[in-house]
Amino acid sequence: MKLKSLEQAKNNYSRNRIIEQNISLLMPKLLKNETFLSILLISLTTIITYGLSIPRFGYYHDDWFLLWSGAARGAESIIPLFSTDRPFMGVVYSLVYRLLGDASLNWHLYALLWRFIGGLAFFWILRLLWPRQKYLAALMTVLFIVYPGFLSQPNANTKQNHLFGFGTALLSIAFMLQALKTSNRVQKILYNLISLVLTVNYLFIYEYMIGLEGMRLALLVYALLQSGYHAPRVLKGWRTVAVETVKRWWPYPLAMAGFLYWRIFLFDGARNATDASRLAGDYASNLRSMLLRLGFETFRDFFDTTIFAWVIRPYRALSGTEYSNLASALLIATVVIGLVFAYSFLIKKTGGDDESNHQPIRDLLLLGAFTTLCAVLPVVASGRDVNLSDAYKSYGLHPMAGAVLFVTGLVLMLRPKFRRIALLTLIGLAVLAQAANADYWAQLWDYQRETWWQLTWRAPGIKDGTLLMAEFPEDFQLQQDYEAWGPVNLIYRPGPAVSPAISSEVLNPSTAYDILKKTIQTNPMRDVPMHRDYTKLLLISIPSASACIHVLDGTLPIYSENDTALIRETGSYSRIDQITPSGTAPIPPAPIFGAEPPHNWCYYYQKAALARQLGDWETIGKLYDETQSYHLKAADPSEFFPFIEGLVNLGRVDDAKVIYNKEIKGRPSLRLPMCESLAKDPGYPADFGYKYSEIFGLVCK
Repeated sequence: MKLKSLEQAKNNYSRNRIIEQNISLLMPKLLKNETFLSILLISLTTIITYGLSIPRFGYYHDDWFLLWSGAARGAESIIPLFSTDRPFMGVVYSLVYRLLGDASLNWHLYALLWRFIGGLAFFWILRLLWPRQKYLAALMTVLFIVYPGFLSQPNANTKQNHLFGFGTALLSIAFMLQALKTSNRVQKILYNLISLVLTVNYLFIYEYMIGLEGMRLALLVYALLQSGYHAPRVLKGWRTVAVETVKRWWPYPLAMAGFLYWRIFLFDGARNATDASRLAGDYASNLRSMLLRLGFETFRDFFDTTIFAWVIRPYRALSGTEYSNLASALLIATVVIGLVFAYSFLIKKTGGDDESNHQPIRDLLLLGAFTTLCAVLPVVASGRDVNLSDAYKSYGLHPMAGAVLFVTGLVLMLRPKFRRIALLTLIGLAVLAQAANADYWAQLWDYQRETWWQLTWRAPGIKDGTLLMAEFPEDFQLQQDYEAWGPVNLIYRPGPAVSPAISSEVLNPSTAYDILKKTIQTNPMRDVPMHRDYTKLLLISIPSASACIHVLDGTLPIYSENDTALIRETGSYSRIDQITPSGTAPIPPAPIFGAEPPHNWCYYYQKAALARQLGDWETIGKLYDETQSYHLKAADPSEFFPFIEGLVNLGRVDDAKVIYNKEIKGRPSLRLPMCESLAKDPGYPADFGYKYSEIFGLVCK
């Protein structure tokens, strides 16, 4: 038995030695392989720029109605969700949801994969068009990967559609160029078929990306004019080039025409942003103004995507970044630039540095300008724009190929010794922008995740028909109603449902007026029936970045110094009885909301607010004592009020006075609205034992 074990150990040792020897022989060869080094650089840049931040991200914006529909109505319900604007996208989305499920990590990794695939497709195109410019192609792809004109990568569930559409569009162009270059007839047919299928795929996902067909045509003509492509004869003169172009290009305008015919004449779009007939009516009724807008906005968006994206986006992302986050962003940018330096060093050793070769400056400028204009024109024509001020917008994604071509042409116009400095500067600025942007999205997720966890601490149950409205701090405010009803129903009503049992709306001047009017309305959101009863309002305020969530009690609303005018105007309409104060609170599903946050001050504040709703002053007293023993303190002084109430009602007036004198007395902007609410006895039930006169006397006299 021992001999057998010894023999097995020898065999294992020999096998491991062989593997180690093979690796030691293979690695030097790989490090001398220019293509391997380029792909390694692209891979590491993608992972470091985007992948390292993934654990900090969650779900955002449009993610929520899809998550709710998939969980409550099944994956098949995602298809009709998009029947009013992009029905084919609904089919793809449904299939992807079946694969990835509710875990946010899956969606972020999937979006990262398509970012990488798009980068490889762009690299493939560059290598096909400029095979001698190997080093330049790698650096251009790094620029493409980190391009700061698209900052909504963290919104992975929604934006994977955009990355998938754009990635397949670039792959389609790459396969077309590869078919042009190969002499094998079978391969040529196969590549062209794949290219055509991918074209139809991306057109039916995002109609405004149709401008990429201009990029296809430009690159096809350019490729036919280059040596190394298999044409039946040497191309001389534009007439010959035109004939050869038509021979190879004709399936694509045919596919495009078929798509446009379906989109304009057959498809009945119910969403304004994608309704072709509405858009045609706008042009027909105001042609001169619309054409002026088309020219001006196209011109502006061209410069936004090619020039200003490299400056404005980094400036905006970095201007509001905390110093600690700025330091980490600088570290990430330094690592990426270090990778580029390492790549440059290894490429020089392999002889792959092609800076001495002829640089296609004019070609890059012309192709980049034409491609970018073609990309932004359909966006502007449909009434939209790139909008560099909004990190959520996605219209800066598909022009990035043209933008990188154009800006590289500008860089190559510099003297050779300044070119690399300029490219590294652009890469550094872009990575800084992406890293700082990641901090913004991570903080937004922290607010959302904390909000819904705190709500479960505060509200064991929420009644059906409740209209929940939540106001987040400035720069992090919710944009759509489903950003509240999506997570709330996933937590409080996790079972199958036709429509959300708990509705919501965004707080703004218009909906504030609905609150005052006590409006009741039924309006669908896509194909989801929605009933909103403003008489059953439950209002949540998050006054500042450091405050807890405040579930307002309209009977006695207590406002923070940082509450907005809208909150102060509508707080008295918030009905605390929409919360069921008894029972076991639900636990938010971990794949979506992660683990429960630590029980810090906000936990005790929410439990005190719940005990206040029940008139359970003893519990508030115990909670207060615990906060003192753990040395916990509110960042927002208004959060001390339920403890003042509880302590006074328990007869611990001296403790209440200590809180009042220390936290409230010297704050007139806090006391004034507090005393306005206390001016009238809230009329709580007698068994509450609420000592109104003593509380009013302590706080207001």
